[in-house]
Amino acid sequence: MPIIDRLLTIGVLGFSLFSFSCLLSAHAIGADADNWEFQLAPYGWLAGQSGQVGTFPNLPPAEIDIDFYDDVLGNINGAFMLVGEARKRNFGIITDIVYTDIEIDGATPGPYFSTLASRTKSWIITASGFYRLQEGQGRFLDLLGGIRYWSVDSELSVSSGLLPAGKISNKEDWFDPIIGLRCRTPLGESKFFMSGAFTVGGFGVGSDLMWDANLNLGYQWMEGFSTTIGYRYLDVDYDEGGYVYDIAQDGPTIGFIWQF
Repeated sequence: MPIIDRLLTIGVLGFSLFSFSCLLSAHAIGADADNWEFQLAPYGWLAGQSGQVGTFPNLPPAEIDIDFYDDVLGNINGAFMLVGEARKRNFGIITDIVYTDIEIDGATPGPYFSTLASRTKSWIITASGFYRLQEGQGRFLDLLGGIRYWSVDSELSVSSGLLPAGKISNKEDWFDPIIGLRCRTPLGESKFFMSGAFTVGGFGVGSDLMWDANLNLGYQWMEGFSTTIGYRYLDVDYDEGGYVYDIAQDGPTIGFIWQF
């Protein structure tokens, strides 16, 4: 898809420039490098969905299109997001847990069926190690590498059109290797900061390709507590044994970060 390819290119270039600016302005590791540092960050992601989900055998995949700004709140049955981190000196581990339960219904674009109801429950659990390339004065640049686990439970129901009504459920689990970068830099002498991350993975091991990017504006309210607002885009293309999950999720985020 040319538009998606352009967005991917712009996103990669933008984050590369952002990370490079962090690298140029970063300094040596601080005096407290021998202590363990922990971080806990629950967050919300108002993500719409677009793409294709595998459907009935020998028929085209079902089209999914939910706009985060229009109808996503009415379609979310449940959601849970949490990031946890532990670091000592230059090395650390980070886990990101995302659970969503999204349901939609509407008219189908083709003549085979008259309406489509789709419900997708998904777990996305990422476990990564990271190495802190540079740090200092509120800035850092990390290199990430790890595994992302996907569990997607899809249920599609259609009412009769040219073909009779039917219902099918699919559940797929797979693992994607991932690599990436993340970065943070303060905005001048203020308490505001920018943070972001870009990861890519799959490479045919699990999904054919997966990429995930976010960019945030944060505010450091006090030592050990900050909040962020931002935007996240996640795209995955998985096709195995006739099951298709080619979905992009994007929308605004809000996060609360405790450091101790």
